[in-house]
Amino acid sequence: MKKKFILYLFSLITSLIFGQEPINKWDYNELANTKIKEGTVTFTNTSRIDDLLNKSKRLNTNKIKVFRIQLYSGGRDTSSEIRNKFQRAYPNVIAETSYEQPYFKTKVGVFKSRLVAEKKLHLYKSTFPEAYIFEEMISIDKLK
Repeated sequence: MKKKFILYLFSLITSLIFGQEPINKWDYNELANTKIKEGTVTFTNTSRIDDLLNKSKRLNTNKIKVFRIQLYSGGRDTSSEIRNKFQRAYPNVIAETSYEQPYFKTKVGVFKSRLVAEKKLHLYKSTFPEAYIFEEMISIDKLK
């Protein structure tokens, strides 16, 4: 009895497996008869979208490693004085003051190689003896 049941079950399963039709019957002419519909897209540009795009650009900018010269790190007033003194002494070089908690820092120059930065540092040391070179990651947009 058990053998007959197993034989019956086996024949039922094999007939179900091999009795299936293949599914690869595609009507290729059906796709050829479809018409392409043309439409219009309206785009509303608002200032909020522009703000989001600008923010995205700022966050996704490429950064590079550069060498900079730091003239001073300390209080706001002294940092501004040092920047003004540097700009009077070297009017063609841009000096910037940034705030990195808890100090204001006066930085000058952007150099790709440490050798060039060393040459400039030697020049600036006569007026600003505390100046030193450091590495910084800056965005490429800042170089323009």
